[in-house]
Amino acid sequence: MRAKKVFVYGASGHGRVVGDILQARKDANFIGYIDDAADLLGRKVLGFPVFGNGEWLHQEATKMELAVALGIADNIIRQRLARQCTAWGIELVTLVHPTASVSSSAKLGYGVVVMAQAAINAEAKIGDGAIVNTSAVVEHDVQIGDFAHVSPGVVMAGATRLGKLSHLGIGALVIPCVSVGAKTVVGAGSVVVRNIPDDVIAYGVPARVQRAFEAGR
Repeated sequence: MRAKKVFVYGASGHGRVVGDILQARKDANFIGYIDDAADLLGRKVLGFPVFGNGEWLHQEATKMELAVALGIADNIIRQRLARQCTAWGIELVTLVHPTASVSSSAKLGYGVVVMAQAAINAEAKIGDGAIVNTSAVVEHDVQIGDFAHVSPGVVMAGATRLGKLSHLGIGALVIPCVSVGAKTVVGAGSVVVRNIPDDVIAYGVPARVQRAFEAGR
């Protein structure tokens, strides 16, 4: 990435963790946050200012080249903001915490964030805008879809699949060669031992489909 000002879009809890990665990387181009919540504007977060909202960012992007790290945990909102930034000509930054381990043969898309102590192993593929959160394990040949979220402590065994816009809850386990569909949520601590379809909420040991997933519910 060419040197340009870097903002984190999102100044709440998840955004602070993303900003902390930039600080851990000693990224001199990181200057602060963007957030659409009016009560955060003008405040400081981890010592960095919240400059403005999305419209402010849009105006700045007409004056100079900018880059954004996605600091929003909600998959649907993160996808919308990523598309918005791309339409404005803003680069989406991929971030890897210095303590994470990422295989040289793994492929990470645009706007991916890999948190502290995470492991991504050989031939794994991480889609655009996805999150691999703290201490998650993504084993060999795993495929994670665009704007999916792998929560802290999740283990995805070899050759597993996670569909786009899906979410594996904290500490969930997925056994080898099993797939979780798109826009699906798997609850915290669940053990996925068989394929889970699209658009559902599943949880338990073993994980079972409980109901349809409705965005915004």
